[in-house]
Amino acid sequence: MGLVVGLGLGYPVSRLYEKDIDAYTAMPAVAVGMLLVVPVGWLLAKTLRTAHPVRSALLAPLLLLVLKNAVDLAVPSPRPHLAWLGFTVLAVVSYASAAGLSSTASPMPRIIAAVVVCACVATTATIEQRRTEAGERRLREDVIASYKKSIPPVVPDVVPGRTLVDVWTVTDDVLALDYAKDRRSEPDVFVRISSGGDPRKACAMWERDSQSCERLAADRWLFKKEANGRMVLCAGVERRLVEVDSADLSLDETLAVAGKLRAVSVEYLVDVELSQK
Repeated sequence: MGLVVGLGLGYPVSRLYEKDIDAYTAMPAVAVGMLLVVPVGWLLAKTLRTAHPVRSALLAPLLLLVLKNAVDLAVPSPRPHLAWLGFTVLAVVSYASAAGLSSTASPMPRIIAAVVVCACVATTATIEQRRTEAGERRLREDVIASYKKSIPPVVPDVVPGRTLVDVWTVTDDVLALDYAKDRRSEPDVFVRISSGGDPRKACAMWERDSQSCERLAADRWLFKKEANGRMVLCAGVERRLVEVDSADLSLDETLAVAGKLRAVSVEYLVDVELSQK
């Protein structure tokens, strides 16, 4: 029974371990296999005249799932053909164990099996949680390292009536900051900070049709779209280029955003970014 189930269900399961595969292409076959595993196991058990075929058909997939999860923790990314072979071996062990436990009259083997299953489930959950936490720490460390290379660790000193809700990068040296009225609202103020640049040239990138940039000061250039009141202010602030893009701020508020920058830690920026993932 285990050999038949392992070979049949093992193939779609093994496809999940292929590199660069979209999981949705293999998951339907796995889902169908999981739906059929109990009736197929019962039919095989009846054909082979196994004692208590219903118990075996129900218990074996549980044992197989526990064993597979345990092995996945030890070997998280095996090659597909090894995953297929390993799954088949686990299926044979699971169905043989289920048949033995279902046919015995002694309660001790069943108690031992139940304790082992519970221990495996608890251990698997604990290890998986720790692995997830370790992955999150590595991701945070990688993002921090990439930010420290070139991203300017600064934010506007004030954004009237707004809260920083998202951080991301346009390029390796352009920091993007999204602000909203609160964390449940959609962002309506967008700030980009570059290590350097010419405000006039940056504003010229927004010029279109008959609309052109207006010079407010030597290092302040404003593009304004009359149709919806959207303004893009390009300013040189503390040897950095700051672009403020919003349709909801007044001109004075927009100027205030680009008035002064405040230094922050790279860790702060990364925590804001990862909180949105």
